[in-house]
Amino acid sequence: MEKTNPIDPYSYELGVMDCFCEMVASGVKTLAMSHPWDTEEEREAFTGAVRELCGKYEVQFYREDDLLLSDLFSEEACRGKYLFLFYRTGETLERYLALKSRRKVLLEEGRYEGAKRRELAEDFGRLLSYPEDGIQRQIEKTLKK
Repeated sequence: MEKTNPIDPYSYELGVMDCFCEMVASGVKTLAMSHPWDTEEEREAFTGAVRELCGKYEVQFYREDDLLLSDLFSEEACRGKYLFLFYRTGETLERYLALKSRRKVLLEEGRYEGAKRRELAEDFGRLLSYPEDGIQRQIEKTLKK
């Protein structure tokens, strides 16, 4: 039987972020997210390494303390979490922040439901460069929970 070396959580998460930065740099993904952490301190432990990764791949990062909540991902997995967003251009970050603003307005107006709610989740999925069928499967999976 072949033995495997254990991978510590820090190295694993850093490897995931390296992969996402490469995907953003190559244009495979427009926006990518790190895994979420429960505390800001947990996320900040990665900041130096994230700076290096982003420099290596010539991408940018944004510290997200209030992830866009939508039907794309379960609310319990996202609410109150801290993560990094990875992107190439400021326009991508602006599109993400506009989605958050749109959700806020819809909530304030009592219109965050039905087609508007679904459309927001789909637009978030597209920004993450998910394929259309993948977006629909992810939304259905989230709604079943």
